[in-house]
Amino acid sequence: MNRLLGVMAAILGGSAILLATRCQTFSRVNANGPVLRLLQLGRGSPTVVFEAGAGSTLETWARIQPAVCQFARTVSYDRAGNGLSEKGAEPRDGRNVAVELHAALRNAGLSPPYVLVGHSLGGPYVRVFAGMYPNEVAGLVLVDPTQEELMAWAKARDPKPAPAHAFRPYDEVDCAPLTFAEAAESRLPSNIPVILIAGMGPRVVPGFLTSKLKEEARKDRSIFYPAKLKFYRQWLRGIPAGRLIVTEQSGHGIPYEEP
Repeated sequence: MNRLLGVMAAILGGSAILLATRCQTFSRVNANGPVLRLLQLGRGSPTVVFEAGAGSTLETWARIQPAVCQFARTVSYDRAGNGLSEKGAEPRDGRNVAVELHAALRNAGLSPPYVLVGHSLGGPYVRVFAGMYPNEVAGLVLVDPTQEELMAWAKARDPKPAPAHAFRPYDEVDCAPLTFAEAAESRLPSNIPVILIAGMGPRVVPGFLTSKLKEEARKDRSIFYPAKLKFYRQWLRGIPAGRLIVTEQSGHGIPYEEP
């Protein structure tokens, strides 16, 4: 969501990949077009489906999926165009992501109901999926999701010049405004549990950061984080079975910092 988060995600993401066990067997599944890399672990129902953030791979969940699979069937995957998955339909918005994920789950023999877990941009993705396939979703876990209201607030507060490059329909970040609009229009299934985890930490700014990044972290804590929490709470008021969990032990990178 900013340069600090990018630095932390890169560092912690590399550690997560190293923690992936060597005995895991990945599968290649056709998503009615692109072939996606999947990791299935565990048994039972419902199936827990993990959706990573923008540009991220299934290794995002390397410290979480092995634990959850002890009591549930789980699946993580590389979205089309990410990791070891083939490129998919354009634009890379929430609807195309949902259609491909739905096809991959069916072709992999992973029948509903699904509990969808989305981190960062994965939050809007799973909301779009739930709106498109409401009868197949049993619950949502949103892990510090990218919230469309927060993005609009941040853009209005600190408008930036248009990017030098033209719109790239193959890029998830360029297509994020489309995804945000689709998520805002999506209607979640009524009365399903929705858990939203907000990362409000860490309290101590890492000493290895540059002075500029340290200052950015302090601004996040004083300005950006309170706004994020406000928009989360406002959105959850419209969710009958919604619940907010706040952690100050980790920031945006909850799957790496505090799995």
